[in-house]
Amino acid sequence: MRILGLRQQFVADHSSTNYLFYAAKPLTKEARAVVGKLSSHVDVGARTAQITYHSEFADLGEERRRKFLEHYDVEVREDYDWWALSIMLEKARLPEGVLGEYEAEGEASLTLEDAGAQVRLRLEGAHLDYGSALGEIGDDMMKGLAKLALELREEIYAGQVEGLAVLKEYCEENRILRGSQKLTPAAQKLRAVLEVL
Repeated sequence: MRILGLRQQFVADHSSTNYLFYAAKPLTKEARAVVGKLSSHVDVGARTAQITYHSEFADLGEERRRKFLEHYDVEVREDYDWWALSIMLEKARLPEGVLGEYEAEGEASLTLEDAGAQVRLRLEGAHLDYGSALGEIGDDMMKGLAKLALELREEIYAGQVEGLAVLKEYCEENRILRGSQKLTPAAQKLRAVLEVL
């Protein structure tokens, strides 16, 4: 017998829901204390809050997710191999009209929610190509996705919307944006890590 190939991949615990909230800058001691009271399951670090619920029906819930996002820039959630990503965008830093045309609904969805001085960009229902993701964002998929989300946010602030175009195509058409057009680094990574359902 010959081994023809070897593939490393991330294997999710299918009886749990995992959350990572990630901040671009370290939280104050006071903010960490507030976050620590939002869930009895939370493990709070200088820039992170991690939660795992080990039950099929346990979940953080939308209201508490919003409370975490008052302190963090990004949320990554994995639930039964379905991935969600929330990115908090400051309205004052957004180029005019940059987001409006990128909402999309399909197998996965890309939506925008008003959050006062911020906009919450939400990707829900995504799947990852774990082999490609390992090479693009590293073996800690949640932290790698959080850093990719911050990279995408900086591109959006700079008026570079190629990453949003990749996400829209993925959600609306259930396919990965292909072609020879020049893509930003975040758009290239998104194109590599997303897997069509």
